[in-house]
Amino acid sequence: MIRIRAEIMAVLAVVAGWLLLTTWMPWAAALALVAVVIAVLAAVPDLRRFVTRRAMATMTRHRLRQVLVERRCLNFSRAAPLFLWSHPTEVGETVWLLLRAGISPSDIEGEVEWIASGCFARDARVTPTRRMTALVKVDVIRRDPLARELIASELDDWTATTGEAPPRGTVIVPATPANQHWSGTGHRAGTSVPAPRTTLDERDDVPLVVDHAERAKDDRTSVPDRGGDWSDYV
Repeated sequence: MIRIRAEIMAVLAVVAGWLLLTTWMPWAAALALVAVVIAVLAAVPDLRRFVTRRAMATMTRHRLRQVLVERRCLNFSRAAPLFLWSHPTEVGETVWLLLRAGISPSDIEGEVEWIASGCFARDARVTPTRRMTALVKVDVIRRDPLARELIASELDDWTATTGEAPPRGTVIVPATPANQHWSGTGHRAGTSVPAPRTTLDERDDVPLVVDHAERAKDDRTSVPDRGGDWSDYV
């Protein structure tokens, strides 16, 4: 009953509301009022988003429990962690777990890949609470609102400025990046630590176009080169 408390409360609220309406008005009028309420919930974006996200948070809690049970993330008494609360976030849902005796936070962290797959998400993160490691927060990531602004290239800046690709044979002198951003696509040699890569953003200058190779050689002495060619960034 604790696990399906959201569904129980929803059913009780619907039944109680329907009985209350039928005592105040005829059943036809009550049915029309219910239809109007459902139409308003479906038509108003904020209300529709609120209901959808709450339903997704409840679904994520059930899916997360099923993943932990199937992956045998249990203690020796075959008891799963206690699912305290789930709520929607800007990027997905968050589920709070209270670990039973015999389950460590590392046991949950080892199932991140299966949690993301079982919850139909793109990623998942497990964060134990510093004050009490038995309290664990599981973030299910479904969308990344900052993904479009993380990586840019000279081609993006050029097409955004001119509206078309540069002419064939044009030599491009890259602009000097003003900011350093982290990219997960590169790693330091011999380690798994991600290496920082210089990328352009809206505060940088657009690439300089040079029509002649000789002139490009002179300009490259004053404009630092990022290395490589356009195939590294396209």
